[in-house]
Amino acid sequence: MSYMWLKYLHNFMRGLVFFCLSLVIVCLQPASVLAAASTSFSIQEDFIGGGGVIDSSSASYKSFDTIGDLGVGDSAGTSYKTQSGYTTTNDPSLSFIVNTSSVVLGALTNGSTATGTATFSVLNYTSYGYIVQVIGNTPSNGAHNLTALASPTASSTGTEQFGINLVANTSPTTFGAIPVQVPSSSFSYGIAQPGYDTTNLYKYVAGSTIASAPKTSGRTDYTVSYIANIATLTPGGSYSGNETYVVVGTY
Repeated sequence: MSYMWLKYLHNFMRGLVFFCLSLVIVCLQPASVLAAASTSFSIQEDFIGGGGVIDSSSASYKSFDTIGDLGVGDSAGTSYKTQSGYTTTNDPSLSFIVNTSSVVLGALTNGSTATGTATFSVLNYTSYGYIVQVIGNTPSNGAHNLTALASPTASSTGTEQFGINLVANTSPTTFGAIPVQVPSSSFSYGIAQPGYDTTNLYKYVAGSTIASAPKTSGRTDYTVSYIANIATLTPGGSYSGNETYVVVGTY
């Protein structure tokens, strides 16, 4: 084979290799993708993966991108509801945690009010809300039960009373707390029910609903405030009782 032919073949192979490498480089270039848009809306800075943080909004609608695989938040209308995240499930769940096992009110006298608090937390998913009920008698000493407050009533020393509420109070002392929404009121919706939602007014009716959420809700932390008063004729002795809190999902 002549020298000129080898030189021509060498130059041809160099061009062929260069062409192949160029083709590979071109194939590896990222494709440009336009944001979703129409004549009525557009979504900027779309993200496919585990950490979208941009929200899309206009005067008529708003949506939040998913953060991670769990997703926080939802979209809802009068006829439908969606949950964020790509590991969501249509199985409803309801979590109820009682953080206080017992409440000690101490010694009761007709000149002062005994107080105490207990806390519990509720979280629900796709059950479209829940209610919390209280069941059980007031504290008793033998056959005598402390008088339950049938309607919201202020504490009155010297009058036999037993009642609760689920808000912050300043009388007969500073105690209690309003329901706390976790992570915020944008995701959690639990509230104290009428009769148990007024500062410094207490009530106890066994079987009544004391708290609720109107829809799927993140965690709400509740504080139950207790008061107990006795009268001069209230039998002396040790009083004890059991209150049971029942959470039911609503659909």
